[in-house]
Amino acid sequence: MHSYRVLGIIALGAIVLAAICFTAVDITIDSANGCLGVRRICSEHQVPSTAVGYAALGVLSLLISTLFAAGWLIGMLRHPEPDEPLPRVRLLPRVVEEEL
Repeated sequence: MHSYRVLGIIALGAIVLAAICFTAVDITIDSANGCLGVRRICSEHQVPSTAVGYAALGVLSLLISTLFAAGWLIGMLRHPEPDEPLPRVRLLPRVVEEEL
């Protein structure tokens, strides 16, 4: 079973990926229509295949984020106690006086 923290991190990461993909779709369509950096209203409707690919990836990542977020929420409602604390790790070795 996955940790609830991991499920939350995957859900947030998928949301960020979806936002990046949809931004790429907007930029790709604007660039294909010659509307990138122009202060006029563009009425062209050319949609390149790159934009379709980014849109599909964005929809897939939103679906993944929804599934993982729902799993995280259901898990937190079933088991409201937090995850077990992480064990302490010593970063520096312990120095014994006899070794000096």
